[in-house]
Amino acid sequence: MEKTDLLSEVFATLRLTSDLYFRADLAGPFAVEVPAERRLVRFHYLRRGSCWLRGGAEMTPVPLAEGDLAILPNGGAHVLADSPARPALPLSALLAESPPDASGLLRYGAGAGRVELLCGFCAFDEDIEHPVIASLPPMMVLRPQDLGAQPWTVTALRLLGLESELAGEGMQGILSRLLEILFIQALRQTGAGEDGSAPGYIAALADPQLSRALSAIHRAPEHPWTISELARLSGMSRARFAERFTRRVGLAPIAYLTHWRLMKARRLLRESELSTEEVAARCGYASLPSFTRRYKAAFGLGPGAYRRASK
Repeated sequence: MEKTDLLSEVFATLRLTSDLYFRADLAGPFAVEVPAERRLVRFHYLRRGSCWLRGGAEMTPVPLAEGDLAILPNGGAHVLADSPARPALPLSALLAESPPDASGLLRYGAGAGRVELLCGFCAFDEDIEHPVIASLPPMMVLRPQDLGAQPWTVTALRLLGLESELAGEGMQGILSRLLEILFIQALRQTGAGEDGSAPGYIAALADPQLSRALSAIHRAPEHPWTISELARLSGMSRARFAERFTRRVGLAPIAYLTHWRLMKARRLLRESELSTEEVAARCGYASLPSFTRRYKAAFGLGPGAYRRASK
């Protein structure tokens, strides 16, 4: 299994889905505070004008220009403003004052200058803590001028802009899928050009040795893998493999194996007609009681109760 297949499998298991909040047309001085909300991956695409994006106190304000896409992976509070230090109005107050129209367009403010934004999000199964999300920086910005080596990402950004301008039938569905594509493309870039020392799940997938172990775990989670066996597959000593895997992936090898088994079980319980016993066996659990204990400890709900709730 190739590393790109692993990434696709992870996102299918996370149930990654995207949608739009609204389109915003802001004029004159403005500063809008978007509150923290769950663990959504939030997007702001700048269709026209320029503005500033402020995150938490530890983050330096970032300028956004026309065509830029800002991605905030962990649902943190942030501010969009025409200047980096302007006091912000809570989004709830702005929406109460100027609710979006029937087309989903939010108009606010008056005066010189105009900023047009497309605001959306990706949601995923929030009960799953996978390293692909946990290891992301609090903010990523895709700028067309910085993407010369990734023409596919430039093309997706351009299509996002063109489709938002067209505003035709099916626009919402197309834009939602483009946001998912751009998020995955941005993720792939977080692993590009690594020198082997930095952490990150995407960088681990790009590592020829670690990717062998990850592929084996994903291909056969029911196998009773040991660190020594995974190390041999990776062509490393046991100690070196365990240290490198833990540093890059963010979990120790056996902890990742356990994590993936439970993620796979969650997907099988939700999408298949297999019995709970069969799900347990396919995910490496020799007995139903041990599987049930592990599953409930991880997700707060037993496998049978989860299956009933997800139907």
